[in-house]
Amino acid sequence: MKWVGFDYGQCIMDSRNRKVEYWMAVVFIDEEKDRPGVIEEKVNLYRELIKKYGDFRRLHEKGRHEVEEKVLEKNQCLIRKYYEVEQKLLKPADGIYEALKHLKSRKYRIDVVSDMAALGTIVNFLNNYNLRNFFTNIYSPEGVLREDGQIDDSFKGTSKEDGSIFEKLKEELESQGISISEAVIVGDHPVKDIEMARKYGFVTVHYAAKEKPSEIADHVITDFRQLLDIL
Repeated sequence: MKWVGFDYGQCIMDSRNRKVEYWMAVVFIDEEKDRPGVIEEKVNLYRELIKKYGDFRRLHEKGRHEVEEKVLEKNQCLIRKYYEVEQKLLKPADGIYEALKHLKSRKYRIDVVSDMAALGTIVNFLNNYNLRNFFTNIYSPEGVLREDGQIDDSFKGTSKEDGSIFEKLKEELESQGISISEAVIVGDHPVKDIEMARKYGFVTVHYAAKEKPSEIADHVITDFRQLLDIL
């Protein structure tokens, strides 16, 4: 193998400590003084958006604009506080440091492949936990953040759901001399990460810490340290 691509949400990033009630309370604590009941109102509104999008992950991949508009009222101070609190509630998944160090020692190229159109949020998280240097590129529907810090728009609008991000990624890797049989996708979603990546020939590793193990993935792990025995 020559290349490994990691999903971000619920994979590199562990969101189990992200509680909506606490999150909204911290963001709106000052507003509550002048607007009694606003915290409860925002918690309920946030939950309505989660229900609309199907789950927390999908809301944050596809609906951040609605969170900023409807929950945070397009208020830049509230938006800034919201993302600052989010970073404090998130942490790297168990074993991810050991896995990344191992892959680097094996000279793999490591990238992030995310369906979340929020490159800034991903970069902030990676920087906060000293993970950024492990990754060469960060691929997302917003574009690709290259190693030199420039954003490449060639991936803009691509998606895991329709497979377009994997299709374009396959083309790019092969143009760089990396055969698709030497490229691994690690992700937690059995359809978007595993089924769609396999469709384009990637070797797949299903991170099933919370999900039912995929029946079609090439490998299944529940802790990232298990990658040391696979790659």
